[in-house]
Amino acid sequence: MDASESPLASQLQHLYAALALLCLLICATARAHGSELEQRFEHRRWTHNDHSPSQIGALAQTRDGYLWLGTHDSLYRFDGLDFTRYLAADGQELGIVSTLMASDQGLWVGLRNGGVRLIDAEGEVAAAFDLGRGTIYALAQSADGQLWAAANDGLLRFDGQSWQQLSSETGFVGTNAYALLIDSNGRLWVADEQRLYTLEPGARTLRDSGIAVRRPRQIVQAPDGALWLAERDGESVLRLDSSTGQAIRIEVSESVNALLFDQRGALWLSTAGHGLLHAAQPNRHEAGGFGTLERFSARDGLSSDLVAPLHQDSEGSLWVGTHDGLDRLRDRPLQPAGLPANAQNLALVADQAGTLWAGSSNLPVMRLDRDGLQHLPLQTPISATARDSQGNAWLAGPQGIWRSEGASLQKVAELPVQRSLDSAVRAMLVDRQGELWLSVNRQGLFVLRDGRWHGLPPPSAKPAQQMPVSAALAPDGGRWFGYRDNLLVSHDDGGERQWGAAEGLDVGHVTAMAHLPGHAWVGGQRGLARFDGQRFQRLPLPDNGLFDNLYAIVPVQAEAGEDLWLQGKGGIFQLPAAEIAQALENPAHHIRYRTYAAQGGLANDPHQVLPLPTAVRVGDDQLWFVTRNGVVGLDPLRTQQDSAPPRVRIESLVVDGAALPISTSPVLPSSSQRLIIHYGALSLSAPEGLHFLYRLDGFDHTWHSAGRQRQAVYTDLPAGDYRFRVRALNQSGVPSERDAELDFSIGPVFYRQPWFLLSLGIALLGALHLIYRSNMRRAAEHLRTRLEERHEERERIARELHDTLLQGVQGLMLHVQAAADSLPAEQPSRGLLEKALDRADQVINEGRERVRDLRNVRQASADLPKALRELEHLLDHPGVAYRVEVKGTPLALHPVVHDELYLLAREAVGNAFRHAHASLVQVQLDYDPRQFELLVTDDGRGIRADQLDSSKALDHWGLQGMHERAAKMSATLDIHGVHGSGSQVHLTLAGELAYRCEEPPARRRLHWKRFTRSPRP
Repeated sequence: MDASESPLASQLQHLYAALALLCLLICATARAHGSELEQRFEHRRWTHNDHSPSQIGALAQTRDGYLWLGTHDSLYRFDGLDFTRYLAADGQELGIVSTLMASDQGLWVGLRNGGVRLIDAEGEVAAAFDLGRGTIYALAQSADGQLWAAANDGLLRFDGQSWQQLSSETGFVGTNAYALLIDSNGRLWVADEQRLYTLEPGARTLRDSGIAVRRPRQIVQAPDGALWLAERDGESVLRLDSSTGQAIRIEVSESVNALLFDQRGALWLSTAGHGLLHAAQPNRHEAGGFGTLERFSARDGLSSDLVAPLHQDSEGSLWVGTHDGLDRLRDRPLQPAGLPANAQNLALVADQAGTLWAGSSNLPVMRLDRDGLQHLPLQTPISATARDSQGNAWLAGPQGIWRSEGASLQKVAELPVQRSLDSAVRAMLVDRQGELWLSVNRQGLFVLRDGRWHGLPPPSAKPAQQMPVSAALAPDGGRWFGYRDNLLVSHDDGGERQWGAAEGLDVGHVTAMAHLPGHAWVGGQRGLARFDGQRFQRLPLPDNGLFDNLYAIVPVQAEAGEDLWLQGKGGIFQLPAAEIAQALENPAHHIRYRTYAAQGGLANDPHQVLPLPTAVRVGDDQLWFVTRNGVVGLDPLRTQQDSAPPRVRIESLVVDGAALPISTSPVLPSSSQRLIIHYGALSLSAPEGLHFLYRLDGFDHTWHSAGRQRQAVYTDLPAGDYRFRVRALNQSGVPSERDAELDFSIGPVFYRQPWFLLSLGIALLGALHLIYRSNMRRAAEHLRTRLEERHEERERIARELHDTLLQGVQGLMLHVQAAADSLPAEQPSRGLLEKALDRADQVINEGRERVRDLRNVRQASADLPKALRELEHLLDHPGVAYRVEVKGTPLALHPVVHDELYLLAREAVGNAFRHAHASLVQVQLDYDPRQFELLVTDDGRGIRADQLDSSKALDHWGLQGMHERAAKMSATLDIHGVHGSGSQVHLTLAGELAYRCEEPPARRRLHWKRFTRSPRP
C-alpha cells in the first residue's frame, strides 16, 4: 500500500469504528440484554420433559387458585407441579381451546369450533353452547352478568337465557369481532376488522369510537386508564387515551401477540418468534418506539421464542404460554451479589465499612462494595474468615493469614504448621486482646501471642475432636469453639470449659454459632439449641430433614423480637421471633417458618473444606448467603407480603399397589398391609416451598412433619376406623385454611368379626357348661356309688345291731331283772338295779330307733334341721343361746350326706358350746337347689391361728375330722375366726351331690335343649 492510500484507509477504519459504536449504542438503547431481567426475576419453565402441554394459546386462573391452559390439544389444569388434562364427565375432549375467562361461576371456555363451555368449581360442565359462529376469540362479562363473545362471525351476547347476535341495529356493523374488554369503569370495548366500539353501562347500542384499528388480538387497560391494543396487521401497538380519545401507534418492529401490565405498571409484550419484551416505563415512548425495551428469549432460558398468552396470577407471578411449554417469572426474593458463578468454596466476611470480602478455592480474593466487584491480585485458596473488634476482615488459607487494610490485604502470619494438602484452616477468630486463634485441619487449635504460635492440647483423645470446625467470639469476650460429636469448648478468664450432653447439648457436630448478650444459639448436625449461660434447650424444629446440618445462624432484631435466619442443606429459612418463643415454651408446637431457597445446597468442592459460616450480615439491611447458585442476598428488615394460604388436597389412596376411589369413605379389606396416601397443595408461585403436616386419627398421637414429601405410608394397620388429615404451609409459614381429610376403615379378619367372636363365645360357654355338667355327673356318680356302698353297710350294721347287740342286751336285761327281783324291796341295791334297768330300756328303745333310722333313709335324710335342733338338749350349753334357721324349702338329702352333715355340724356346735365362751351359737341351712350351704357361727372369743391348722387333731374328730368329712362329700369347707370376734364354719356342696333326688335322663336332655335353644325376641 502506498502512502497516498494510507490516510484514506485510516479514515475509513475510524469511520467504520464510529458507525459500529453508534449501532451498539442504538441497540443498547433499544434493547437491554435479558440477563438484566434474570437478575431481577426468577425464571422457571416447564416443557415436554416436565409433562407440560405445548402450543399454549390461552391462560386463566380460577378463584380456587388453579391455572388453566388452553392448547391446540385440549384444556389442562396446573397446580404448580403437575399438569392434569381435563376430561368432561362423559369422557369427551373439548378440542382446541381459543380463549379462557374466569368468573364467579367458574371457567368459561371458548373453542375454535364455535362452542362455549362453563366448567364449575367441581370440574363439571355446568353449561354448553354450540354457537356455530366460528372461532371464539375473546370472552368478557359485564357487571350486569351478561356474557359477551367475540367470534369469527360477529359479536354475541348471553343474557343468562339465550344468545343473541348483535347487528347494525345495535351499532355493530363489522363482520368479525376480534377483541373484548370491560374497563375499570364497566365500559365494554369491542374491536372488529377496523373499528373500535364502546358500550356505556346500561346502554343498549354500541358507539363507534372513531379509532381505526387493524384486527386487534387483544385490548388491555394500563394502570393510568389508557387502552393498549395488540394488532394482527403490523408490528406496533396502539395506545388510546380513553379520556381524550387520542390514539398513538408505537413501533415494536415485531408482531405482538399479547400485552400485560404487571403490578408495577410495567408492560410485557409477547411476540411471534422473538421472545418476551419488557418495558419498565411504557409511557416513555415516541412514535418510533419505546425508549428502553428489554428482551427475554430462548437464549435466556425461555421455553420458546414463539410466545402467545400472558397472565399474572393472584400472587404477582407472570405466566407465559409458548409454543413449547409454560414459563413463570416472579420477583427474586434473593438477589445475586454478582460474584462469579464459577467460584467454589466461597468464604465470606464483612468489614465495618460494609464491604463484602470473598475468598474461594479457585479464584483470586474479591471485594464487593458500592462501587461494584473488584478482584485483588491475591490468588490463593481461602477457607476461613473472621472479623476483629476494630471491624477489619481476616482471611486465612494454606498459604497464610491476611488482614484488610482499607481496600487492600496485608499478610499477618504464616500457618503454625508446614503447608500440606490436609492443613487447610477450619476456623478462625480474633479476640479482644488481638490474639489470633486458628484451627488447622488434622493439626489442632493454635493461638498467636506476641508473634509466636502456641499449640493447645485437644479436648479429648478422639481423633474427630482433634481440632474445632467452627469458632465464634461472644460479646463478653469469651472464645467458643465447636467440635464434632456434640462438643463445645469455651476459653475465658476462668480457663477452659467443655460443654456437652450433660448440659443439654444435642446437636451433633457443632457447625454454627451466634452469641448475643445473655444467650446464644448453637446449630449443627441435628438442629438448633438455645444456650442461657448454664444449659442448652433444643428448639423443636420440624423433623423433616430440612434443618439438619446447619451452616449459619444470623439473629436479626425485628419488631416482634429476635428473628433467626438459618442456612443448611435444606435451604435458607427465617424463624419468626414469636414462633421461636412459642416453641421454646411448648415443645409440641409446630413452628412456622419461611423458606427462601429450597435449593440451598452449596457450590462446594467435596474434596475441600467447607468454609463456615456460609452466611454473613452486612450492616443492618443486607444478608448474604453462599448457595449453589452463587452468593445471593436480601434485606431481612423488608416487610414480606402476606401470601395466600395454600389449598391442600388428598389426591389418591393406594392399598397394596391398587388405587382405590376416595370420593366416598373406602372400606379396606382386612388383608391390607401397605397404604400410601398421596396428597398435595396448590401454590403456583412457590410449590417447592410448601411443607406438610399429617396425622392418622386412630393411630397417630401427634402430627408428623413431612417437609416437602407428598405421601404418607402406613403398614400393617389394625382393624378400625381412621381419619387421615393433612395440612399444608407455604414458604411464608401460612397454613392452609382447612385440613384435607379422608375417612376410611379396615375390616377385621374373620376371627375378629363380631359374629365370629359371638359364635366362639357361645361355643366356648357351651363347651364349658358341658364339661362342668359332665364333671359334676361323674363326681355325682362316683359319690353316689360310694354312698350306696355306705348305705348297704348301714343296713348290714342295722341287721347286726338288731340281731346281736340289741338281742344280747335284751337278754342281759332279763337276767338283771331276775337278779333284781330276787332282792328284798327295801334293799338299796335293788333300787339301783331297777334304775339301771330303766336306763337300759331307754338305750334299747334308742337302739331300735337308730336301727329304724338306718333302714328308713328317706325319712332320716329330711330331718336335718330337727336333728340339729335336738342338739340343744343333747349337749350341755349353760348360758349359751342356740338357734337353727332354714332358708328355702328343705329337700331330702342323701342319707350319707345327711349323716356326715349332721356329725360335722354337731362337732362345730359342740366346739362352740365347749370352747367359744359365746353367748349365741347359730346354725343356718340353705337349701338352694343348685348348692347346699351350712353355716355355723358364734360370737365368742374366736379361734387362734395355730388352732386352724387341720393337721393337728383336737378333741375327738376336731377340725381335722370336719375337713375329712367335707372331703368325703366333695364339699368345700371354710373355717376361720378372728381372735376375740367369734368364729365361722362354712360348708358348701353342689346340689347334684347333696340332694337325693336325681334328674332322669329325659330331664337332662330337656335342660340341654333349653341351653342350646335361641331365645325368642
